Amino acid sequence: MCRTLLIFAFGFSVLAGINPAQKASAECCCCREYLTGDMFGIRPGLAEHGVVADFDLTQFYQDVASGGARRKDAYGGKLDYFFTFAKGLAVMHAENRFGEDVILDAAGLAPVNANMLYPELAQTTAITGLQFNLPLTTDQQWIGTFGKINTLDLFNAIYPQTGRGVDGFMNGSAFLPLTIARTVPLSFLGAGMMKMHDKQIQGALLVYDSHNSAMTSGFDQLFDNGANIAGMWRFFTEIGGLPGSHLFLGTWASGEFTSLDETGWEFIPDVGVIAPQETGSWSLLYILEQKLWGDPCNQGRNIGILSQWGLSDQETSPYAWACNVSLQGQGLIARREQDTVGIGYFYSGLSNDFKNLLNPPLRLSDLQGVELYYNAAITRWFHLTADLQVVEPADSAHDTAVVFGLRAKIDL
Repeated sequence: MCRTLLIFAFGFSVLAGINPAQKASAECCCCREYLTGDMFGIRPGLAEHGVVADFDLTQFYQDVASGGARRKDAYGGKLDYFFTFAKGLAVMHAENRFGEDVILDAAGLAPVNANMLYPELAQTTAITGLQFNLPLTTDQQWIGTFGKINTLDLFNAIYPQTGRGVDGFMNGSAFLPLTIARTVPLSFLGAGMMKMHDKQIQGALLVYDSHNSAMTSGFDQLFDNGANIAGMWRFFTEIGGLPGSHLFLGTWASGEFTSLDETGWEFIPDVGVIAPQETGSWSLLYILEQKLWGDPCNQGRNIGILSQWGLSDQETSPYAWACNVSLQGQGLIARREQDTVGIGYFYSGLSNDFKNLLNPPLRLSDLQGVELYYNAAITRWFHLTADLQVVEPADSAHDTAVVFGLRAKIDL
């Protein structure tokens, strides 16, 4: 991992035309924004050439303390490389996944570590996002976009408090209803338009491929199973001087699917059942966001609510409907303005088609869970999170899963 980072650093220093031996900033180590400061001159050198480089190392330790599919603890992590070219005209996200996880050991239909789903459940490196953004109007309110789109990155761009699973909640069901699993892959090739509002995404219309291309270029299978369409619009509101919004999202896929097909978001036990193919699939999603309290003297101190409700096609998706609600706060403890805390509840209703196909040999029911986390800013570049999840698995043969986790994120 360290060797990989050094190779990247040396390569970029050569491209930027700077001296890798240049001294790092004299800024206090605990006060700087990044562990490596200016990365021996590499970071500002790249910025002069229109490239913004960010490197994040996130390490996870999770323990299935009781219940679930089996008792297990595991350590793993991710090294994320983000590159922004020409003030956002192109954005690339590469990921290096290492170690192990407990996703399959806790509750496969409610992934307890959404970030470790990328690029896949194995030690690997891949480019999961390479998106090009072209302003269509002089005021940059309308933007054309195309390329490989990372779904967690896109969702985090709309709702930054979700944190891609490395800053906020870790369980995918706690911050993203999995009713979208069939029609929105982890990573996909697509193109469309976005409408901006005060540097926030207000609306979008995308046409994209139905295959998960997190580990491939995506061109070999491009549109060989039809095309997907996603449309969304977000209404911004204000209640009592506090901002909020209401988002409506609809997706439709023209390909052929079954409710047992893999999506990458959830994991279905292989019991040898063959499901009939159905043509077309869809999902609907509503998201409520509202600040409940804000410190008038410090905008960084606040409490907000986020609630999501989703529906999907029962004949092609494991989920018929899903919902979640969460409260998240920042800077609630004196002199801990960068700390965040959250508590959330989720419920995923399995589709009747999915239950009927697997009952028997499995005994399936709807699943639900709660998650609590506290993210402590040890320094500006080092955040340590304690996380507790209690999940009622879909398989009634398994007891309630209690998963304790630690997450350490370092902005390199």
